[in-house]
Amino acid sequence: MIGTIIAILGTLAGAALSALLQGRQARTALTGAEAVARRQAAVDAVADLVAAVAAHRAAMWHRESLRLEGEDWSEARAASQTTRAAISAPAVRVAVLAPALRTAADAAARASYALRDAETTEDLAAARAASLAAQEQLVTEAGHLLGI
Repeated sequence: MIGTIIAILGTLAGAALSALLQGRQARTALTGAEAVARRQAAVDAVADLVAAVAAHRAAMWHRESLRLEGEDWSEARAASQTTRAAISAPAVRVAVLAPALRTAADAAARASYALRDAETTEDLAAARAASLAAQEQLVTEAGHLLGI
């Protein structure tokens, strides 16, 4: 009789331990999947921000070139306002998903805004080069942080 009780208790203990280990394994797998999804979302946010900054830089280059040449730049102004607004959402996503990249992301955005009101084409070219460098710095930092 005691042997039967010990066998039953052993079976119950084994089943409880097995359930505990399976639960732990499931939580570990879920945590790993969440980390992968979060990393991918951060990579996507950085990519979207870089694309938006590049689009704004191109729009500002066109706009300011027209302005410096004395041509009508009202349509180019409207286009640049649209591209500037498109920077906001990915910038917020980067700040939320990868706070360590916020400074580089803000610098990349500000550098694209700095093309505005260039006094000469040389100033415009310098502002464009600074914007490209800030964008490259963001990509480099994202690569280091996100393990790309």
